Amino acid sequence: MTKKNSQDVIEIFTNLRKALGSKPPIEEMYEEIRMMRFKIKPISGDVSLLQLKNQGLIEALWSLGKLDEVFQKEYKKLSGDQKEVFFRLFDNLYQQFQDQLNKINVNPEVKSNLPQILEMEIFKDISTRKKLN
Repeated sequence: MTKKNSQDVIEIFTNLRKALGSKPPIEEMYEEIRMMRFKIKPISGDVSLLQLKNQGLIEALWSLGKLDEVFQKEYKKLSGDQKEVFFRLFDNLYQQFQDQLNKINVNPEVKSNLPQILEMEIFKDISTRKKLN
């Protein structure tokens, strides 16, 4: 791998870290998340207890969304060696955000002696709509 190739991957992640470090106001992140087309699918528990405006939830989803945008934009431009390094770095950062997301208490106001279990799947809605000519 040449110095130029490794520099490309480092530059991509440096720019990504800067973007993730300078988050916009929470309201703007919330609107961006809506445009990112995240969907929440309940697996078990009462999803009505979910606080969708939870700041930790919004920040984690926004970060994951930005990470996905960079991956979709940059991955296909890289060579084979670059892709391997990029994917390892990306996967590490993705796992950090997943862990952050898993630790968020999205229903703290529930007053019950019984533990509240909420399991959900969060994914991006990628439409397969055909373009009309």
